[in-house]
Amino acid sequence: MVRVFAILVIMGLLAGGAAIAHANSMRNPWFFTATEIASAYRYQENFGAPLRRPLRAQNCVFGAEDFATTYYGAQVRLPCRFITETLRHLREILEIGAARYLFPLDLDHAHLGIPKELWREKYSKLPSGQILPAMMEDPELVALYHSAEHLTAIDPKTKKANPAVQEWIEKRNILAFYDGDPITILTPHPKGHGVSLPERYHSYGGFDFLASRHGRLGVILEDNAVLIDITLQIGGPPQGLFEAQATPTITNQ
Repeated sequence: MVRVFAILVIMGLLAGGAAIAHANSMRNPWFFTATEIASAYRYQENFGAPLRRPLRAQNCVFGAEDFATTYYGAQVRLPCRFITETLRHLREILEIGAARYLFPLDLDHAHLGIPKELWREKYSKLPSGQILPAMMEDPELVALYHSAEHLTAIDPKTKKANPAVQEWIEKRNILAFYDGDPITILTPHPKGHGVSLPERYHSYGGFDFLASRHGRLGVILEDNAVLIDITLQIGGPPQGLFEAQATPTITNQ
């Protein structure tokens, strides 16, 4: 939330001028156009602060099998497969246009989940400090990403929707897998809201990521690399935080 506030302040400075501020006064301050978000992202990528408490997992991209971090106050080792698969997710998401930027106004977090039967039989019985490290070893682990967090498709001047931006918003709920399967775009909510994990999954924990020139990890694209950091969240989201999700409909080709 602190990162979001800082970027919103930057957006206000980028808007600049009393006349523009007056023209935008009737807009919902939570949402920005694609052009405004692109401007904020250029600032973040080149000058913005890096993520706090990042996972020091850069050796994962050079063939390491695991890395050390602190979780619930204890030193643990986590599998590098979690890092390499997460980087693959982000690459696929950017390649199909489900997100354009890795920062809070577009895509900066994921919620982790595990099949409910596995949760009941195994993970619900573990001490809190062992749950997430154990889940990261499980090929049944999934991640739910939400992009377009602060994006509007409506042009503030014409009051009409931009079709390309609307397509971006419709792809904003992404289910990704840690067994090598391609990402899946979930059915969009009719009001454009974020949706929850499909019913068969239990949600627990998650992670944040952020692009910056200080990033330790790289999302390798065809024409460039996006430097990012990743940090873990603890626990699960509050019940009812997202709208219910039925079935996935669009898959990455």
